[in-house]
Amino acid sequence: MLDDANMKTPANTPGPGTPERLPEGVAGWSWGGFVFSWIWAIPNRTWWGLLGLVPGIGLVVRVMLGLKGRQAAWRNGRWDSVAHFRRVQRRWSMAAGVAVALVAIAVAATVTLSAHDKRAPRSGEHAGEQLEL
Repeated sequence: MLDDANMKTPANTPGPGTPERLPEGVAGWSWGGFVFSWIWAIPNRTWWGLLGLVPGIGLVVRVMLGLKGRQAAWRNGRWDSVAHFRRVQRRWSMAAGVAVALVAIAVAATVTLSAHDKRAPRSGEHAGEQLEL
C-alpha cells in the first residue's frame, strides 16, 4: 500500500516530456470510463472516448475506457498528485456503482410489476367467468 508521502508525488502536468512510466496506483480498471464512457471522457480529457457516441463501436470504446481509461486520464489530465487522481477516479467509480444499482433496481421492479400484471385478472374477468349485462 502506498503511504501518504508517495501518494502526494509526483504531480502530473502533461505535455512534451511526460514520462511513459505510470506512478503506482494509477493503472487499473476504470468503472467511471466503462459505465459513463463519453461523459467520463470529457472532464478526463480522454478525447478518443467520444467515439463511444458512434453507433456500432460504443461497447468496444467502453471496454477500452475500462481497460486503459485511467492511464489515459493520468497522461491527459492535470493532477495535483497521485492522491488527487485516485480521489477523483474513486468518485467516478462510486457514481458508476450507484448508476448500475439504480438501473438494476429499475429492471427488477419492471420485471416484478410485469409478472404481477400477467397474473392479475383484468377488469371484468373473475376466475374465468364472464360478466353478463
